[in-house]
Amino acid sequence: MDVKIEGNPGTGNTFQEIHIGTVQNYNPNATTVVNYNGVRAPDEASAKKKAEPKTVKAMLERDQIDTTPIRTEILNYVSCLRPHVQKEKQAHYMQLWDKILSLEVVESEVYDPGKQQGTNFNRNLVANIIHFLDYFDFYAEVYNAAAFTFALEADKDHSVRAALTKDPSEAVKKAVDNLIKGS
Repeated sequence: MDVKIEGNPGTGNTFQEIHIGTVQNYNPNATTVVNYNGVRAPDEASAKKKAEPKTVKAMLERDQIDTTPIRTEILNYVSCLRPHVQKEKQAHYMQLWDKILSLEVVESEVYDPGKQQGTNFNRNLVANIIHFLDYFDFYAEVYNAAAFTFALEADKDHSVRAALTKDPSEAVKKAVDNLIKGS
């Protein structure tokens, strides 16, 4: 193919016809080209990024997460069930939850929501603990996952309903059991 120039192209201009199959970047005025072939030398920023903890548990161990607002959110969440708690135990219900959230085994899991959507904490773990508290006769009426789901989420068909029918892990059950029997 011939390049056809009409008019005065000026002086010092070069016209080229270039045929390239596939190109990612075409920089005809570049003076230096460095090909990394898919591998770059590690720099300081990437090394620092790799050294930072990636899990919530590791971040908690390094005090990189302020759990105070999340803890408040959890306490507000479980306080929705106070009308369902027996009258004699209502005064101590929130204090109990404060102690439960301080348990090391709970603290290591509760602040990590995982893939749960619409929450900043492990809502399923909290729901499992709510279910486990039924064994200690905390609730005024017969335990009903649908009623508790509605009290917590204003939707009896919310996904937390499934977690309200299961117990937490053995380690959490043991820690909560020791806490309740010890107080």
